[in-house]
Amino acid sequence: MKAGTIEIENFRNHTNTTLACAEGVNAIIGDNGQGKTNIVEAISYLCLTKSFYASGDAVTLKIGEENFSIRGFFKGDNGVERSVEAAYEKSSGRKTISINRIPVESMSSVIGEFPVVILSPEQAGITNGAPTERRKFLDLIIAQSSKVYLRELMEYRRILRQRNKVLLDAKLARRDCSEILEPWDEALVETGSHLTYRRRMFIEEFSRDVVRSYESIAGKSEKPGISYEPSIPTRNADSIEALKSVFTDELRSREDEERRLGVTAVGPHRDEVGLSVNEINARKFASQGQHKTLLIALKLAEVAYLKDRCSETPILLLDDVFSELDEHRSERLVEQLQGFGQVFVTATDLRPFPVQFPWRQKNQTITISAGAIITKRKSRHAIAGTGN
Repeated sequence: MKAGTIEIENFRNHTNTTLACAEGVNAIIGDNGQGKTNIVEAISYLCLTKSFYASGDAVTLKIGEENFSIRGFFKGDNGVERSVEAAYEKSSGRKTISINRIPVESMSSVIGEFPVVILSPEQAGITNGAPTERRKFLDLIIAQSSKVYLRELMEYRRILRQRNKVLLDAKLARRDCSEILEPWDEALVETGSHLTYRRRMFIEEFSRDVVRSYESIAGKSEKPGISYEPSIPTRNADSIEALKSVFTDELRSREDEERRLGVTAVGPHRDEVGLSVNEINARKFASQGQHKTLLIALKLAEVAYLKDRCSETPILLLDDVFSELDEHRSERLVEQLQGFGQVFVTATDLRPFPVQFPWRQKNQTITISAGAIITKRKSRHAIAGTGN
């Protein structure tokens, strides 16, 4: 999949920006605070229906304006062209997403339709932050490749909210809630076991891509590792039915703890993803350069995984990717960029790119200042957007 024309109005510091995208590398150059990140943020917004950078839609609205809109034209690997538009209105707080000018009924239905992989400084927590950051990383990849997983994940979250409410109400009222909990226990086990099984299968497949991606940047002197660490003991549970049995037993064994705390103590919402470099815990002991290399490797592996599972090449968005990388690793990353379909990469200058980089083939540079495009070295292979 590739983006053609992107139109941005009143989003962040962009008043009215139109970008004709090249089919290869789009290097977005400019000083800090000029609006580079806002362009990749806008593209991701169209693909995922929300910002990877902000906690809410109102924050992304240009100061002093009442609404914003982003419109993009995309062409799939099969040649099918579609338009996507996102609009937000400040007064009502209403957001709409339209595909081919038809509003979608639910935001979740867009996930996976326009596969995208994002790497930004805000995602550093994947390798050095709390377990929730790694679970979000895991869930987004699988959800973009499986509508079934996305539905089960949303259902699990609904069940978890209801079960936690029962537990908390019972704790505050100092009463027994066993009878009320029973149907929620069954639902939690049913849905949670499917999530656990799929996550475990995913990690087994994904780990090979992570190793290859890491070696392509750092060489073979360092070996990364990724493992699934579920909150229930699954070593001998090789089927969903076996997982259900283990999950049920674990819930029973933690019953007193849950009543005391007023929250669900076991399930996929408590899972962890282990990351290592040379068999040493990366979160605790990796250097800054190793953290960045591992994060990039995870994202490049994500591209390979989604391309295979979705039969669609995802767009790769790299924001400030060269910081904390030494010259050698930066060079090896740049060498690979042309092999990843369409790429948008932000940087303060072109120093990470070699002089001989083929800008006038299918790649281009875009210089941004004060929320506007001021210069562009145009590719001969820019993609035309269509207004369908």
